[in-house]
Amino acid sequence: MPVLCTVAPHPSAYRGDMATTGPHFAFVDAVVAERDLVVTTAHEHACRLEPRQPDLAWYCDLDDGTPTGENDPASFVRWVCPSLRTGRSPTGSDAPAVDVHRVGPGSDLGRLMKTLGSLVGRPPGPDPEGRFVYTDPNGILDVELRRRIENWPSALHGDGVVRPAELWSISVTRQGLVVESVSWWDSAPALGHQLDLALDIARRLPPLR
Repeated sequence: MPVLCTVAPHPSAYRGDMATTGPHFAFVDAVVAERDLVVTTAHEHACRLEPRQPDLAWYCDLDDGTPTGENDPASFVRWVCPSLRTGRSPTGSDAPAVDVHRVGPGSDLGRLMKTLGSLVGRPPGPDPEGRFVYTDPNGILDVELRRRIENWPSALHGDGVVRPAELWSISVTRQGLVVESVSWWDSAPALGHQLDLALDIARRLPPLR
């Protein structure tokens, strides 16, 4: 699993309109301008985006994965809606359970799928089906949302190859609804795809009151 790190604000950072730093953030600047977003935190390798006038408050942290000290993190894009966090409302109702995560080759399910594939004579290699495990008892994620979860625009990956970006996980946590992707960079279409996907899921989840 990739090592994720938090965005540490630059000493000169302040809340309000800012510019990202460096040409490797040009794709972020393009999305900010197109969608009227605000860069509220920025330093050399990371930034935070927020909507200028939100009907639903959220933020999105991006880190380019530059090694710092002993850490060698993967690049990541992490979208969070704090009002949709886990817990129970005063009336005792639970937050809707939504969880999507990748079937990694090292996971129990991943190993089982690989074993079953070998038993039926399936050649080793990437399996385009069954890449994600869905927990969605309330039917929040319909067929169209699942199609968007599993099909992303192309982006530059950590190995230097351009191929479709991929979701890492969707979960409702104590921080809120979190939609996260990792190990890609330099793609305005992929960033826009993640923002749209996250917002559409968030609008189907009622906040706890």
